[in-house]
Amino acid sequence: MSRTLDFLRENQHVSADGFLAKAQYLKDNWGWLKYSYAIAIKVRRRMTELGITQKQLAEMLCCTQQHVSVLLSGNVNMTLETIAKLESALNASFMAPGLCEYPDVEEVPAFLNSPAPGEKHPDVRTSTLVDGYKVRKKKGPKKQ
Repeated sequence: MSRTLDFLRENQHVSADGFLAKAQYLKDNWGWLKYSYAIAIKVRRRMTELGITQKQLAEMLCCTQQHVSVLLSGNVNMTLETIAKLESALNASFMAPGLCEYPDVEEVPAFLNSPAPGEKHPDVRTSTLVDGYKVRKKKGPKKQ
């Protein structure tokens, strides 16, 4: 068992852009990301209802298909102008009451097993857990 752990430690991927960095980014920006995700879900639903592709929506918005793809990922801080253009192009309202209610999802787990600002999750007992696993500090490169 010790040899296996030693092998895994020696061959672990060391990267500054790892899971913890992304999870921390999501936790820090959850205030606006929840709105962005909710709008992206509603836009995708409306596109499906109308049978519109990303390329067609891009033509309606006078932008590229790649930009539409980024908007629909839910990871971009959309301006009010962009949201208004989407509403106009799809003839829908995305800023309606209940904006952050996720459709067809009963409970959305919080990132890093910690609640979003202002929310409490009774299942979380410690902030040192990530998806149920204890976080271990990364060791630097092996010295020779």
